Amino acid sequence: MDKKLALIIGGSGGIGGAVTKRLIRDGMRVCCTYFKNKEKIRKFRELFGNDSISFFKCDARKDTDVETTVEKILRLYKKIDVVVFTVTVPLKNKRILELEWCDIYEHFELQLKAMMFVLKSLRGQIRSGYRTKFIAISSEACIGSPPKGLSHYIAAKYGAMGFSKAMAVELVQYGSTINMISPGMVDTSLLKDLPHKLIEVAAHNNPLKRIATPEDIANVVSFLASDEADYLNGVNIPVNGGGVII
Repeated sequence: MDKKLALIIGGSGGIGGAVTKRLIRDGMRVCCTYFKNKEKIRKFRELFGNDSISFFKCDARKDTDVETTVEKILRLYKKIDVVVFTVTVPLKNKRILELEWCDIYEHFELQLKAMMFVLKSLRGQIRSGYRTKFIAISSEACIGSPPKGLSHYIAAKYGAMGFSKAMAVELVQYGSTINMISPGMVDTSLLKDLPHKLIEVAAHNNPLKRIATPEDIANVVSFLASDEADYLNGVNIPVNGGGVII
């Protein structure tokens, strides 16, 4: 039986890397896109070799990059079973009255363009009726009271969530689905520009007294990518230790 294949957009990031490791452990073949993180890619090559993982340099903001990457993967492996969107821009704490449009645009450009371009590149597979599972990483900020200083990031996440819900409604006729995961604060390098006190307060206020690990998110991705989640579509799962309960 052929291995299922997962495409992870942003597979060299903190959450993306944890998802990559987990899906390989689940027995899947993983294709990761990366843009700059060559060191992470080198470590993955040493850890997994080339039997379970492939890497593709790709600027997810460029339609030609995404289209070329998807075409290469389909040429090599014929199909893509699961697509996970984990790519995002590092967070900068900036109050809304200090924002410039470029602050907002860089988040929208990466979050929504990646989803749109991958979707367009997979139109043929989707329309053929081959079931494709999409999984989008959203944010706890979209289900609760948004934190101060992150309106640019939050606006893009709301946009991506709206697009995901539209995908859930329109793609299900072809047998494809999309589900979302909304983590609370996650311990990755994306937090490096945030005040350390802000992270400490988030951990202290969480019922479990910690912020999430990338592995916490990867475990839920693993479930959504599995056959056990076949009847889920348009679902948003909060992974936040009970910080926000819906």
